Amino acid sequence: MAGDVSVRKRYLAGGWYPNDANEIRRLISNWTAHQHNLGARAAVAPHAGWYFSGELAARAVWSLDECDTVAILGGHLRSGDPVLYVDDAGFNCTVRSAENDVELLKLLAHELREVGIQEIALDRDVDNSVEILLPFAAARFPTAKIVWLRVPPDYKARELGSALMRAAVAHKKKLSVIASTDLTHYGHNYGFTPHGVGNAAVTWVREENDKGFIQAVLEMDADRALNHARERFSACSAGAVSAAITFALGVGSRRGVLLGHTLSYDTHPDSSFVGYAAIAFVQ
Repeated sequence: MAGDVSVRKRYLAGGWYPNDANEIRRLISNWTAHQHNLGARAAVAPHAGWYFSGELAARAVWSLDECDTVAILGGHLRSGDPVLYVDDAGFNCTVRSAENDVELLKLLAHELREVGIQEIALDRDVDNSVEILLPFAAARFPTAKIVWLRVPPDYKARELGSALMRAAVAHKKKLSVIASTDLTHYGHNYGFTPHGVGNAAVTWVREENDKGFIQAVLEMDADRALNHARERFSACSAGAVSAAITFALGVGSRRGVLLGHTLSYDTHPDSSFVGYAAIAFVQ
């Protein structure tokens, strides 16, 4: 996984997150004024536009302990897809440019091959699941390198989490992991309306469907989280979460802490809406 001299540019428009670095810093400062470093080595954060889920994402990232490198694990993949990575030399994170940890990527590829995983490919898509979190990671860790990965929701997720831990040990660097996922996508816009529309649907998503996935994550059950998302359509990027759980268990985390759970409906009531959660894995 050799890098080149390029810096991956920003692709998402200002409606996703601010174009201005000072505005980003102002928002983050407001959102994290009472957020503490929980010493977490891994966390789950949403990846919608900041208007809907920026505060939860900030809580998740600010729960992380100091580190040398941050791996942001995105998704929006199907079971059977390859693990995707970016090999650019760095990233435009708006608040600063961040170097890509290409050495960690090389070690990760080796670790994956050692367990028989050859399905690794360059990420050429424009996808929000990693990019939306770049400014948070860059601001939280001003000197850290960043790794961009997208993870399919299958057995490769757990293997990737373990391989990341081994690669970081071999690299002799402290690694933190951010798993990027939104929760239930409900409504006609998403073709998913098992409980019709209205208050009953909102309650079902909040109190049952999202909650079931969140509980599996809090209990750090990577397989149950994957299965719940597959069977109940309760997360769009469950592979990233499964990988983060496996990594967190490997570095000594023993429980998840729920930092917040909301719906886009809470900000903008509509018949189609999405769930979001922030979770930190701690000892």
